[in-house]
Amino acid sequence: MNVKRTKLCLCRFLLLMAGLLFAVASFAQDLTVKGKVTDTTGETVIGANVTVKGTTNGIITDIDGNYTLLGVKPSSVLVFSFIGYKTQEIPCSGRQEINVVLSEDAQALDEVVVVGYGSLSKKELSSSIVQVDRSKFLQGSMNNPMEMLTGKVAGLTVNNTAAANPNASSSLQIRGATSISASNDPLVVIDGVAGGDIRNLAAQDIESMTVLKDAASAAIYGTRGTNGVILITTRKGAGEAGRAQVTYDSWFGVNLAKSGPDILSADEFRRSRRATDYGYSTDWYDLLLRDFSYDNNQYLSIDGSTKNGYYGASFNYKKATGLDLNSSREEFGGRFVLNQRMMDGIVELNGSLNARRVNEVWGNDGMFDTALSMNPTMPLYNEDGTYFQPTSPTGARNPVQELKEIDNNGQRVYLLGTAEVKVNLIRSEKQMLNTSLSYSLHYNDLKQHYYTPSTAGESYWNGYNGRAEVTYQKWYTSRLEWLGNYSLDLGDHNFKAMVGYNYEQTTWERLQAGNSDFNFDDILWNNLGSGSYLAKGKASMGTGKSLAKLIGVFGRINYNWKNLLIASASIRYEGSTKFGADHKWGAFPSLSLAWEMANMGFLKDHQNIVQSLKPRVSYGVTGRSDFDCYQSLATYGSHKNAQLNVTDTYLMDGAWVTGYAPSVNANSKLGWEKSVSMNIGVDFALWNRLRGSVEWFDRQSRDLLYNYTAPQPPYIYSTILVNVGTTVNRGIEVSLEGDAFKGTPVEWTTGINYSYGTTKLDKLSNSLYKASYVELYQKPGVGTSEYFFRVEEGSKIGQFYGYEYAGVENGDMMIYTDEGEKVPVSKADVKYKRHIGNGTPTSYLSWSNTLRYKNFDLSLMFNGAFGFEIFNMRRYGMGLKGCGTDNVLRDAYGKDADITTGGGVISSFFLEKGDYFKLDNLTLGYTITPKENKFIKGMRVYLTAKNLFTLTGYSGNDPSAVAINGLTPGVDTNSAYPSATQLSVGLNIRFK
Repeated sequence: MNVKRTKLCLCRFLLLMAGLLFAVASFAQDLTVKGKVTDTTGETVIGANVTVKGTTNGIITDIDGNYTLLGVKPSSVLVFSFIGYKTQEIPCSGRQEINVVLSEDAQALDEVVVVGYGSLSKKELSSSIVQVDRSKFLQGSMNNPMEMLTGKVAGLTVNNTAAANPNASSSLQIRGATSISASNDPLVVIDGVAGGDIRNLAAQDIESMTVLKDAASAAIYGTRGTNGVILITTRKGAGEAGRAQVTYDSWFGVNLAKSGPDILSADEFRRSRRATDYGYSTDWYDLLLRDFSYDNNQYLSIDGSTKNGYYGASFNYKKATGLDLNSSREEFGGRFVLNQRMMDGIVELNGSLNARRVNEVWGNDGMFDTALSMNPTMPLYNEDGTYFQPTSPTGARNPVQELKEIDNNGQRVYLLGTAEVKVNLIRSEKQMLNTSLSYSLHYNDLKQHYYTPSTAGESYWNGYNGRAEVTYQKWYTSRLEWLGNYSLDLGDHNFKAMVGYNYEQTTWERLQAGNSDFNFDDILWNNLGSGSYLAKGKASMGTGKSLAKLIGVFGRINYNWKNLLIASASIRYEGSTKFGADHKWGAFPSLSLAWEMANMGFLKDHQNIVQSLKPRVSYGVTGRSDFDCYQSLATYGSHKNAQLNVTDTYLMDGAWVTGYAPSVNANSKLGWEKSVSMNIGVDFALWNRLRGSVEWFDRQSRDLLYNYTAPQPPYIYSTILVNVGTTVNRGIEVSLEGDAFKGTPVEWTTGINYSYGTTKLDKLSNSLYKASYVELYQKPGVGTSEYFFRVEEGSKIGQFYGYEYAGVENGDMMIYTDEGEKVPVSKADVKYKRHIGNGTPTSYLSWSNTLRYKNFDLSLMFNGAFGFEIFNMRRYGMGLKGCGTDNVLRDAYGKDADITTGGGVISSFFLEKGDYFKLDNLTLGYTITPKENKFIKGMRVYLTAKNLFTLTGYSGNDPSAVAINGLTPGVDTNSAYPSATQLSVGLNIRFK
């Protein structure tokens, strides 16, 4: 009995131990943890980061805030973080479902901000960096994804002179223009690849855009950082492991043309007796406009994740037509991204590929000028149905025929591919060490076709039957990059270090061929050799190639002491083949320091008032090297006859020989333009409602490049490119954002961005190379030698140079002499000229508003520019009765009827204040949460209107469409593209 009982007890004990061992073994196995992340109002948090602390195992919440994380140890700690919310660390403790509510972090100090070659939390920033995430992008139709940043960053100017032309792009400028010869455009970096073309991306693929405004943040990019840097971060795969997430995100828009310039009607033209009356009434300008101009953008993405990585793919189709009869653009794009972790996360493989095919059809904006100035009594067609060809003035064209019959198109291919291997050597709560090696290729080619038929105006005036031309160009950059990152957390002291090596090779190639006088128009450019100009030696052909190499080594260290003192120092040592033999390499250091006063003892008890108060100061040296290759070397070139568009040849010993002559003088000291910048600012967050920054900057651009008269001897060619000049650029920037209504049925967030700045030319000459001034933007017309702009030492960039208007006497426009006397414009002397205005705005202002009520959201963006003048070229060219054009503005016989002279003279009479303030973007959206179903998670529909109205005193075109970036700002050209109000409707569907 005792034996049986003993056996029974032993069996029970063994079973119990087996059960315990099984439980322990089960508990020790990896878990799959699911859950949902919401905010304090119950709204889902999309794109929140969920990671296992101390590892690279992580996931991003899907569109409903859900996540599924595989391979979680029961004892692991999960870290939940998202921009603008406090990070939470929650022990797993064997749980398989963890739902988290993130509370808002008014300081937003844990927000991850992309910086050059890495990322930092916002609390670690000590320089001027602004990141705009996709939730704050402007919506609606666009030609360029950069338009989503309009008004979002103080100091960044996004200028689009032809928003309704699908082939036009935006001009970007950060804190003004400071170079007189090289480019003033910022460097664009796409997922770490410098120099990428943003039009290779679908707007929906962009996750965030970060603007590096000061030299301390941009110095890590060396000779390419002076104009600022814009970092583009694209979307990565997300969603529940093993389940694809499909999103449809598209829009359709229309362009509604605004009224054109007010010119004489056909009847008024007849009464004016300005030219021959042909008996017709033709509105040439209206005939150039399409009946229907649209923008159709279709986008589909598939994202997902696995236990050891993520994947993503997107497909984009876009078709858009311009307001003119001819312009159009069709795009086919695809993007693929892949991440795979191996060896327990020690090794990571990353790859991405962006590919886009673009078909462009180009119009001719100059025909809008022709249409406005053309005799409105001329017919569109002859009696036999052919297009009417004007016989005067010389070179006159039928603008409708030019747009409809001339075939001018091109095909582009964009490729951007990256492959990377990353090794995580140390991963712990206190230390992190990793290294990566990546290769990327950025490729862009363009094949252009042009054909003007025998019936067109060009053929009529040049005496041939048609002209054809084919041009092929390609640009490609190969990049090899190594990076090493190390971080160390010692409690009160936190260190982050980065080192790297970068090698880039950029190549450009070109092939061009053209011929004229063909037997048939139908063959277009497909048989160039059949034109008779080839046999006559008048055909054109040319090739070209350039290659540049760039090598850089760089490093940065960040230090954080108790979240009180934050410091960063970086240096880049870089060399380029563009530079002279004695100036190949240079160093670009930076240093920045910030003090988070909100964490000081004397403010600890006032956290309800002051959540952040961080003064900062930064200093840095950057460079600018965006100029042509081989400028430091002695080169020879052939002379081209501009009139015949052929290379000159010479008869020598019975044969025609192409002649060559020096074209560039050697300069072994040619180097980069250097910018030395100081930035002082303060970031703040107050009362849990108000956030912002105020900063002042001083940027001196030294060793500016310019072509000076070369001493002869020793030089052979007449000019030489050397580093001499200096510009000084100073300004202030203010950014404010506040929650006017928060926690109420209607929530309202409003913000302003304001910037003020000027640029002066401080130095233009030295002891050897001298220049009194720089003249820019030559006056149109045959044989003219006048320029609209003159920049002198001590004067501001963007100053108009001409005669000062002094009134009207007896029909004559009067101007002031250099002694202040009034004389008729017919007696103008060049010594009477002076600076008469400035085309660069001194101030920019944007005002953003976002309102939410239940499922509705409404956003409004207002933009304005102030403190500048616009030269009204249309009034200059056709605004007075005495102008040489056939037709003129109605004001020529109205308010300006008493002026008979002065047209075509650069005077302040044609300058007007360009200040404007406009409603640039209005978006009304509605989010639909469908009932439980098998297919759709959620939907959002929205309506966007762009360029709704403009408040201005300027009488010409929309002043916001006038070019204001660069060195020749504020000229409202005759051939300005028509302005439009753009209306679009968008739909976003998230599938299960």
